[in-house]
Amino acid sequence: MNNRKSAPSLYARFEHVVEQYCPDPLVFAIFLTAVMAVLALGLTDTTPAGAISAWGNGLHSLLAFTMQMCLIIITAYVLAHTRAINALLQALGKMPRSTWQAYTLVTVSSAIFSLLCWPLGPIAGGLIAREVALNAQRRNLSVNYPLLAAAAFGGFVVWEMGYSSSIGLAMATPGNPLESIIGGTIGVGDTLLSWWNLLTIVTTVATVLATVMFFHYRHQGRSSTAPAHRTEVTLSEEARPGLMGRLENGRSVSTLLSLMLFGFLIYWFATRGADLSLNIVNWSFLALGLLLANSSLHYAELFANGARVASPVLLQYPLYGGMMGLALQSGLTEKFTAFIISIASADSLPIIGFLSAGLINIFIPSGGAQWAIQGPTFISAAQSLDVSLPVITMSIAYGDQWTNLIQPFCAVPLLAVTGLKLREIYSYCIVICLASALPMMLGLLLAG
Repeated sequence: MNNRKSAPSLYARFEHVVEQYCPDPLVFAIFLTAVMAVLALGLTDTTPAGAISAWGNGLHSLLAFTMQMCLIIITAYVLAHTRAINALLQALGKMPRSTWQAYTLVTVSSAIFSLLCWPLGPIAGGLIAREVALNAQRRNLSVNYPLLAAAAFGGFVVWEMGYSSSIGLAMATPGNPLESIIGGTIGVGDTLLSWWNLLTIVTTVATVLATVMFFHYRHQGRSSTAPAHRTEVTLSEEARPGLMGRLENGRSVSTLLSLMLFGFLIYWFATRGADLSLNIVNWSFLALGLLLANSSLHYAELFANGARVASPVLLQYPLYGGMMGLALQSGLTEKFTAFIISIASADSLPIIGFLSAGLINIFIPSGGAQWAIQGPTFISAAQSLDVSLPVITMSIAYGDQWTNLIQPFCAVPLLAVTGLKLREIYSYCIVICLASALPMMLGLLLAG
């Protein structure tokens, strides 16, 4: 009888290496900063003084965005802990009757939320993954919680193909910076609503789900303990007597502010149409949370708890602002893009755009900033090589969304709501990222 243990598979060794050596997102951000500095000093004419100045001046460039992301995490956290939304999440979590249904629900729901409004994808997907994990534990389903979270993050990979696409919507907006170059705009009918983009959405989500299910069947029997269920938050202070006590512990004050916010939102949509932005999503979450909270004090205590969850964003995002400042002001990204263009042909330009955008996105995780860098050069190259402008526009958008799956900057909100560490999901995310590249490149080739 042979009692020798079989050698671990290649992926098992890879997974072990990732779990052992994957750094905390803060350490990852510091490492990327050092890499960016070395590249800028080595490949451009930037001096050490110029590099430190560009980095320092960029630190505050994402402060508005940082505040927006903190608010969306906190207000989503508060919503999830109100009695009504908690009941809704539990109902969603009870829907899957099998492991296949559990992974499908998390992946598809995250993708749908991401297409509608990109910040909702990892937040809503992470919250649903948490509830599905709790339900699976009650039903004795063999579900891997980190894999569920990776499935939620995987659904996020299609966000630039949908309603909140920063690049697609920018090119459809009159007065955009490239309008003079192309002699007009590129409507969403030629990009976001084109047959090839819609087909690519379906094939990409299907690929993400297939990859997740591959991991599930490969790790048959592997499961993880679901996080403890949320408990009802109680106020830390006793209610004061008198009028102030009734105002603080009643619904009247929080309801008044909620109605004011809803009034603004109604006016916004009546005058702007279905125009979603981070600010509007935040005010929507705030208004709904105030309406559903037990009192203004109840909301304030939930908000304070949510602020602790969102604290990594406050610490890490300025570092990415510094990286962006260094990359932009040193001319490093422009130099890289110019080199890529010099080796491209009409057939290869969309794929080169996709791959180069994916690489740049690791250091500049902002679709708008990335398009400002790559857009003019790639649009000009597409015109000279007679390549479809909608296709080249979406090639940069696809690349921007693609490597979000391995960018800790983008994973912070999901990690915050799931309570997981980056190393617990990162090996899955790397493989999902590699697999999702295939349908996106095929979509670009079909469109071309």
